[in-house]
Amino acid sequence: MGSALVLGDRGSGLTTFVGLLYAAQLRLGTEDQDEFRFSADRETIRQLESIYGELVAGRFPEWDADWETHPLSFLFAFRSGKFGPVNFGGNGDRGFDTVRVRVGGISVEEVAELAEHDAVLEESTRHLLRSPVVLPLLDASRLRPPPEGPKDPVLARYDRRLATTLEVVDRYLLAERDRRARTMHPLFVVTKFDLCPADTLAAVHAPSGPPSAWPPKARETVGRKILDLFFPVTTLVLLAMEARRSSTVAAPSWFYSGLRLTSGPDGPRVARRSRLPAGGWEPEYPFEEYRDLIELLARLAHRLPGSNDPE
Repeated sequence: MGSALVLGDRGSGLTTFVGLLYAAQLRLGTEDQDEFRFSADRETIRQLESIYGELVAGRFPEWDADWETHPLSFLFAFRSGKFGPVNFGGNGDRGFDTVRVRVGGISVEEVAELAEHDAVLEESTRHLLRSPVVLPLLDASRLRPPPEGPKDPVLARYDRRLATTLEVVDRYLLAERDRRARTMHPLFVVTKFDLCPADTLAAVHAPSGPPSAWPPKARETVGRKILDLFFPVTTLVLLAMEARRSSTVAAPSWFYSGLRLTSGPDGPRVARRSRLPAGGWEPEYPFEEYRDLIELLARLAHRLPGSNDPE
């Protein structure tokens, strides 16, 4: 069983991302019910349903979860290169490739301590860091145009924290005995993309239209420019990893998330749309971006060794 770690600060769109990932799996579970399954413990389901319920009601989630104390953990399972049915628990998932997605807070203090002394972290945090797939969230609303935008102190602090966290994850991966476990797969998610300033989009040469319509090369080019301009420390860390051991870091993949908003009596609200054919409603978000993300996890699941996940 491989594992994927979601990295994001409070205010970065972390809670909304989790809610939209849950919305995507609900839709996939309806449209591809013979091919896709999702599993989580009761507490995680309760938290996910609360976040999703806020979005469907047109509100931004105000879920003040303590991600450090109560990290979310849920399971996707895939077969034959695409979604596959699975009976979770016991030996029912035998023959299926699985990815456990973990959403956990890693404080600046913890990462700084880990950089100096490996023994300071609890085992639960060590499990989080044994993840060959990492999903860093980049808040597009903070990407103000150069030269002012890249100097934003909050953005710079997150850049340093993200770079340090990737270095620590890389250290864990390099220590794995299974050579297949030594490749990090960074899947960058640009959150709040609907709030990205127009001047910033021009600065990173973003094509017109929604990201789902962009050519694959444009997605990569825009993502790389965002990293270079706004996350220079993270960029240097990734380049250093590639230079030291070319097989340690896979080419980054890029996904762009946002919400369509409508006007309400008390300010902007999240737009919603009918969730056919199952009925009900879902927030209006780029479903194809999330489907592509889950499908990439499916492809990675077949190449990730089981030794990374002790559970």
